[in-house]
Amino acid sequence: MHRSHRFILLALRALLARASGMAALMAIAAGALALAPAPSAQAAEIYRYKDPYGVWRAMKVPTGYAKLYKRAQARTAFRGNGIKVCLDCAPRQGDGAKLAALAPSSGALRWADVPPPAGHDVLIARAAKDSGVDGALLTAVIAIESGFRSDARSPKGALGLMQLMPSTAASVLSVDDIETALVDPATNVRAGSRHLRRLIDQYPGRLDLALAAYNAGEGAVRKYDAVPPYAETQAYVRNVTALYERYKAP
Repeated sequence: MHRSHRFILLALRALLARASGMAALMAIAAGALALAPAPSAQAAEIYRYKDPYGVWRAMKVPTGYAKLYKRAQARTAFRGNGIKVCLDCAPRQGDGAKLAALAPSSGALRWADVPPPAGHDVLIARAAKDSGVDGALLTAVIAIESGFRSDARSPKGALGLMQLMPSTAASVLSVDDIETALVDPATNVRAGSRHLRRLIDQYPGRLDLALAAYNAGEGAVRKYDAVPPYAETQAYVRNVTALYERYKAP
């Protein structure tokens, strides 16, 4: 073979070898990219936990961090009254709403050791008979709502013994001047008992939800399918329930 032809053949072989090596490198690089983990923004898992009130919540955490969050919460999972939160219990409908067993706060303790004023006994008994709501429950609601003050008015405009908003009372009273009517103790308790009766019927067997709806509104209860995780509403349900148990005791 001619020397020039041999030189050309050797050059071609070198070029082919080099091209083959580049192809191999590209294949290796492509495989590495395929096996690489997804971007960190996608590497997340859902961590589900109970807050200090027993309400189930969820949050996104980096993959593998859920167990660390769980350990950290386990170390501090005690409520102020010393009751430990169950971190592993499966969530159930109404979780976080069973507050009657918890110690009542100062709002209920103020009335716990003294009998309720007798000045409204007759109108409470009449409203209880009219609505079918236990008189002891009405008394407990009045104690927490207004402290038995018929002239009570909240900053939001709730009026009277049972602290009814005029817009709420309009659905159970047929009068022209709702605000004037609610100042009358008998009318106020009658309207409040009818409203509470409707809520009790709406949540059969769940007095906690009826009380929560009385305090925070039906929309809030519907949203959480439980006592809403509002400090005021949680305390309200706890206080009314505690007083009700005391007032109805023989």
